[in-house]
Amino acid sequence: MVDTMERTEQAKATTAKPLREHVLDALKRYFDALAGSNPVGLHNLVLEEVESALYEAIMKFVRGNQSRAARLLGVSRGTLRTKLKQYFGTTHVGLPLE
Repeated sequence: MVDTMERTEQAKATTAKPLREHVLDALKRYFDALAGSNPVGLHNLVLEEVESALYEAIMKFVRGNQSRAARLLGVSRGTLRTKLKQYFGTTHVGLPLE
């Protein structure tokens, strides 16, 4: 089994551009779609969108293993469970469908 550090290094080596650049691209598309309207509460909107996507992706990556997800995220398992309930209404995210 490839350890987490090796996976991180592999991901860095195969990523064409940094995550920051992807975020900038997404924000540009968002602003273009606003067609001159001014968004309100953009900071919270972006943080919630990114954080919920992060938690969904990590739970799929670890196939629902909350201990592993919390370790990879650098948060406690309690914080992980709170965020999962906040964003998805359940703590059972990323589990394979039977």
